[in-house]
Amino acid sequence: MISDSVRTHQPAEEFYRLLRLFSERPCARREELDTDTAEGLLEPGLVYRAVSGELCVKSMVQLAMSAIRRGCDPRKVSAYLSWRDFESFVAEALEEAGYEVFRNLRFGVRRREFDILAVSVPSSLGVVVDCKHWSPRHARGRIREASLVHSAKMREFLDQCGYTIIDYPVLRRVREFFGAIVTLSESVRGSVEGIGIVPIYYFGDFVRNLRYYAEELKLLALRNPCYVEVDRSAKPGQR
Repeated sequence: MISDSVRTHQPAEEFYRLLRLFSERPCARREELDTDTAEGLLEPGLVYRAVSGELCVKSMVQLAMSAIRRGCDPRKVSAYLSWRDFESFVAEALEEAGYEVFRNLRFGVRRREFDILAVSVPSSLGVVVDCKHWSPRHARGRIREASLVHSAKMREFLDQCGYTIIDYPVLRRVREFFGAIVTLSESVRGSVEGIGIVPIYYFGDFVRNLRYYAEELKLLALRNPCYVEVDRSAKPGQR
């Protein structure tokens, strides 16, 4: 969070300046930030101090979420983010939650692609993520179509899983897959056509508690025909 002095003095404008600054280059010279702003960024870990003394942003998405929480317009904030920022943030959240993550996974004869596919071996669950860097103004109108496309692509992927597991054998350990669309906007969230619509601010909690949200939101659970159950009672040499 930004310090009280920054919040009091035109917080939105200060965040826009920071977003513009860090979108142009990852690090800022110390003299480009006043003391209160620098401390307000360092304390919650939004930036880190480089060996050179510069302050470097850890995640543009985290900075953007802080800006929105402090009253900035999501439409303006989204202009400073790239789709790569979104994907990196989502992948990191999944890895921190213990998932094995595959980015830009291609499958099938048509070489369809998922932004991110992640596997939790202990829970035998998988989640397929589509990152949508939409303007919040257009998110609501496009979400149903995107959900239908995403679920259809997941079904196609599972129909052809026998080919995909050659390159990704860990997929045999997934009993069910769920789909999610991650957005910057909070104007739509919940479930649309069985696909989870997750504002990026809540994504970490969503994947840490995937089973709970799948039941609560009635998400579409797609069984994996290539799933192979492991006999956990057997000794290693007997498997």
